[in-house]
Amino acid sequence: MSEWYEGDLLINGIRIHYYRAQGKGSGSGRAVVLCHGFTDQGRQYGPLARVLCDDYDVIMIDARYHGYSEAPRWEEKPDSMSHDLAGLIDALGLDQPVAGGHSMGAGYVFRAAALYPGMLRGIMLEDPGFRDDFGRPPLDRAAMVKRFHQMTFEEHRAEWQKDHPQWTDEMLDLMAQTKHLLSPECIRMQWVNVPWQETLKQIHCPILLFTGDVALGALATPEAVAQAKEICPDLEHVHTPGVGHLIRYDSPEPYMSATTSFLARIYGL
Repeated sequence: MSEWYEGDLLINGIRIHYYRAQGKGSGSGRAVVLCHGFTDQGRQYGPLARVLCDDYDVIMIDARYHGYSEAPRWEEKPDSMSHDLAGLIDALGLDQPVAGGHSMGAGYVFRAAALYPGMLRGIMLEDPGFRDDFGRPPLDRAAMVKRFHQMTFEEHRAEWQKDHPQWTDEMLDLMAQTKHLLSPECIRMQWVNVPWQETLKQIHCPILLFTGDVALGALATPEAVAQAKEICPDLEHVHTPGVGHLIRYDSPEPYMSATTSFLARIYGL
């Protein structure tokens, strides 16, 4: 039996590709949905899925424009990926799953928790964009995609290995592969323009927040974290020093430990 079941769902007019871990937890009803960051793909959550799959039903999504999911050919709207997440949860018949995401994925999980009250049992946010302005202008994004597609797999891999020599072969291969899979149509993507503080005020499920060091490229600043804790005193925060934006890639152990503890509390294991 393959490690992952792969499938496609037609959601909001888009074919969304997903992976489902084939572990003992696949029939448990304790679902965990994982949402990758910009330019990445669902299978990059593989190491976490392997840790969780004996206890949880783990689903990894390729977001629209990414991996093996489809890209829309019409004008994009800021909350489209949040609506895709809600559609996938409905289509798979998941009962109040926990959803986690990194960067872009954290952003749309975060918004989904506000837009669909009661849909999620808890959320896990890895370095979300808790800032007032971020994102690439479309022309910069187009140049980035062109460069990605011009580079060979070997060139991509060597570039990532140079900057992250501690990564496994699996993660280096997936990171190199996913850059080729990113659709040029991603120039249509619209970042959410609702202040994150307003969104946080609308969320009533448990939140686990992961942050790294801003000096090394992390998005969420200490000031933003302090604001978040004022708005949501029960928010659980895990800061990993010495890493930037790619927290679970560069320091997987603290991330895995906090994630498994959070899920065990949420599901009462």
